[in-house]
Amino acid sequence: MGYLKFLFILVLLFPIVSRAQSCAGNFGDPVVNITFGSGSSPGPIASTNYNYTTASCPIDGSYTIVNRTNGCFGNNWHTLSEDHTPGDSDGFMMLVNASNAPGEFYKETITSLCPGTTYEFSAYVVNVLKSTSSGIKPNLTFFIESVSGSVLGSYSTGSIPESLNPEWKKYALVFTTPVGISSVVLKIVNTAPGGNGNDLALDDITFRACGPTIKPKLNGSLSPFNVCEGLSQTVTLDADLGPGYTNPAFIWQKNIGNSGWIDIPGANTKESSIVINPSSSISQQYRLASAESYNISSPGCRIISDIITLSYFDKPIADAGPDKITIQDKPVALTASGTGHMLSYKWSPATFLNDPYILNPISTPDQDITYTLEITDACNSVSTDQVFIKVLKNITIPNAFSPNGDGINDLWNVAGLDSYPDADVLIFNRNGAIIFQSKGYQEPWDGKYRATAIPRGTYYYSIDLNNGTKLYSGTVFLMD
Repeated sequence: MGYLKFLFILVLLFPIVSRAQSCAGNFGDPVVNITFGSGSSPGPIASTNYNYTTASCPIDGSYTIVNRTNGCFGNNWHTLSEDHTPGDSDGFMMLVNASNAPGEFYKETITSLCPGTTYEFSAYVVNVLKSTSSGIKPNLTFFIESVSGSVLGSYSTGSIPESLNPEWKKYALVFTTPVGISSVVLKIVNTAPGGNGNDLALDDITFRACGPTIKPKLNGSLSPFNVCEGLSQTVTLDADLGPGYTNPAFIWQKNIGNSGWIDIPGANTKESSIVINPSSSISQQYRLASAESYNISSPGCRIISDIITLSYFDKPIADAGPDKITIQDKPVALTASGTGHMLSYKWSPATFLNDPYILNPISTPDQDITYTLEITDACNSVSTDQVFIKVLKNITIPNAFSPNGDGINDLWNVAGLDSYPDADVLIFNRNGAIIFQSKGYQEPWDGKYRATAIPRGTYYYSIDLNNGTKLYSGTVFLMD
């Protein structure tokens, strides 16, 4: 029944003022919105003298509800891979093979209309006959009648031509209801005969109030607006309203976290102030409903502005970057990053840094150190992260030592070598024989070979730090 009803609204469009054109301003929420559903087929609809069929290609004088067509009547019909409704998976449309004689597609009574209110009726239609298969062109007429049968208005689509590829076309009618009329009968009539041609698909039938343009603003801005989470804030809702209403009235509405639109208590002027809940981080949407003052209490009489969104600034996120390895007193850049709104930076401790208040400072450390990055945004929200710098010491290689057991200079102490755990250390005699080797240098060489003292004299060393730096080599002299 609902489908017929909507189509008949098309006829309704003619009460006092009727124009075959689209609304140039803002719409209201649909009073009628026929999409024929999605998922499971809705089956037959009421208020039509056409026969319902489950066949995917209806014969003359019948219709079906389908979500696609394929090769009907020897491939003379277009293949429609989907309906017109945007975003509805497996959405349906009405597919009609018109009767041999002109007749009614729909007839429905619409009630609770608002007197003196402008509406737009629109529907999408496609001629399913291919341009290579000439035939009768669909021609629809919409009638609006009073409940007593008087014709209030009518509109004809004219002949809807074939096309090389299927083309959905919107047919719209703008009209204003006369004073004293709140119920009408809508009819959609097929005025072209059936037979070869006069085949069409119909979808997205809507009937909704139409009025002036409304451009909503938050704190004077037409753009989306952001506030700080956790901080109570008053914002001003306002709008630019175009001409068209004599004595407009207003209701601001909100939609919190997609929970649905509700009226904002007390926000019934074009400019209204509201307090943002500081404990919520859910995005909030606002819109302005407007109508002539005598119609504002009826939702079907209102027009609705575009939606403007109030969001919360994302809390800052600090990333101090990957840990670093550097050589003692060699500068290394910290590669940090941060996200958020109007950020400031602070590194601690500030030791060895060229500037602790920039995102990527340079450190020249002489020892291992851990830095903490603190990021603060314009809302005073803080995020921290840490980075560790491993400092490889400069090595100092002595060229002699005296392993005589007197407790003074008894070991070959290579300063800094213990910070290179992957270093390979080799000691050779003059014949090239290895007399000492180690991985890392946690235990310095004591001048012995297999725990036995060796002759005093000159020996040769090789130190590979295994970090891509140069190979150290030279001589060391064993003294008494």
